Amino acid sequence: MPRIQAGEVQLNYAEQGEGEAFLFIPGLMGLLDAWDFQMPHFSDRYRCITFDHRGTGESDKPKDAYSTGIIAQDAVALLDTLGIEKAHVAGTSTGGCILQNLALDYPDRVNCCVFTNTWTTADPYMTRLQTSRKQIAEAYGLEEYIKFSSLWTCGWTQFRNMYENLLDLEARQKDTIAPVDVITARLDMTLSHDRTSEIHKIDKPALIIAAKDDALTPPYFAQDLQKAIAGSELVILEEGGHYSYRRSHTEWNAAVDAFLAEAGG
Repeated sequence: MPRIQAGEVQLNYAEQGEGEAFLFIPGLMGLLDAWDFQMPHFSDRYRCITFDHRGTGESDKPKDAYSTGIIAQDAVALLDTLGIEKAHVAGTSTGGCILQNLALDYPDRVNCCVFTNTWTTADPYMTRLQTSRKQIAEAYGLEEYIKFSSLWTCGWTQFRNMYENLLDLEARQKDTIAPVDVITARLDMTLSHDRTSEIHKIDKPALIIAAKDDALTPPYFAQDLQKAIAGSELVILEEGGHYSYRRSHTEWNAAVDAFLAEAGG
């Protein structure tokens, strides 16, 4: 996977396929591997692109400058470098917050939006969870942070049914994870994200996907987002947890296929 200059940082990215561009934005873990079940599926019709966030994987890891808005700028810079004018964009979890910024601040760069397992702004539930993750990283170190986070992001269904796959994802995270101060800065950006007063201005075709058993971003966040974006569609999967696009990838991919066909993608 190559590194490429995207504005002020170098990003590790991957692309596959030809056609209209389809950008996949990872969540807080920030690793492009998150989309392993989507890149092969959609690349038969689209030019699929994904990347490691700044602060993760093989991308640059500055000590400061972390917000969902800044990573949205990185995404636009990546599209610029790749010569892409507009893209369909999917964002999961923190990636969905980044997509909110893209759709609001760079609407001419976005065709359709796919929000999955994301939120609008951190409520008391999410604030307590993310604060606990910060405290574990600071008190017990990065390996314990990764192990604790997987309980929430992968959920019991992936521990039960996709354990080796889960361990592979954790292994790359352990190999490439940033220092604790970068991890805490990235957690802070999840707590500071708030475009709730503007979300109603998103006027792109939008699909919102959640999972009933997502313990990190419960489905009520998706319902709030769907109410805020006029004309948006909501799909709630029966299971899959926070990584439902991995655990229930067949259902997730089918929902996105149907949405893009209807939206003219």
